[in-house]
Amino acid sequence: MQITSMTTVLTTTNAGDPKVAAQLASLTEEPSGTLLSAHVHKVGEERGAGAEKRVYGDATVHVLVWTGFSYRALIERSQMKLRALLDKGGLIGKLAQAAWKEHPETTVENACEALQETQEWFHRVLAGTAVNGEAVPAADDLPPLWKPLEVNGVRVRGARVYNGPFRPFRPDDPRAPKPGTVYVQGVKLGEVVVTPAPHGEWKPDSKPKTIAKRILRAQLPVGLFVQYKLDPERLVDLRVGAEASAAAKIGGIAIEPEALRSLFKVAP
Repeated sequence: MQITSMTTVLTTTNAGDPKVAAQLASLTEEPSGTLLSAHVHKVGEERGAGAEKRVYGDATVHVLVWTGFSYRALIERSQMKLRALLDKGGLIGKLAQAAWKEHPETTVENACEALQETQEWFHRVLAGTAVNGEAVPAADDLPPLWKPLEVNGVRVRGARVYNGPFRPFRPDDPRAPKPGTVYVQGVKLGEVVVTPAPHGEWKPDSKPKTIAKRILRAQLPVGLFVQYKLDPERLVDLRVGAEASAAAKIGGIAIEPEALRSLFKVAP
């Protein structure tokens, strides 16, 4: 099975923009990445104790993800975009105002700290001292507990499968890895909720600086970066290439090409 080029795939999912496809393709050394469609049951977060313990955010979603890119290139592109936003002027004020809408105690200093820490994080990643989004090893370099993911004969770059024993270190933890669990890293192109989380989404009482950092990341290419854990039972929902494109179209996943392009656009 041949992996369809990004331009062709995006055309069939209502985002046939050659510029967007070129931006995505430029993040990998190969002509095209791998388009992957999957139904993901999110792990969610446990909150509360005893009879009040609840799991929040464990919705089932249908996602369209592009894998097989260089995380370093994604950070470099994000750094370029951030510099362009700074050169344009007014970023700190806009960031503080946006965060203030979520937390009335937000100050300009909070926005400055968020910007500074984001810049420092970029520098650490590019210097090789940060592990966030660490690239998945090549197939020959995978440790014994892992193996590459293959779907219909197509090896999915940016994904790996747990091949070790069943819950070896945490036998009572239902979230511990079990054989066949798939871990995927990629750029999320679109998502629809299939089954909402029974208890809704958890709304943490985030500090102003944390809110500002989240808002800033959402304006950069790295804001599209996602990591998913797929239970073995859901492997039947995996699709790659043209099949992923078709599944996304049937599932109603809409990609906004203008929004996606604006994330990667550096110069006006």
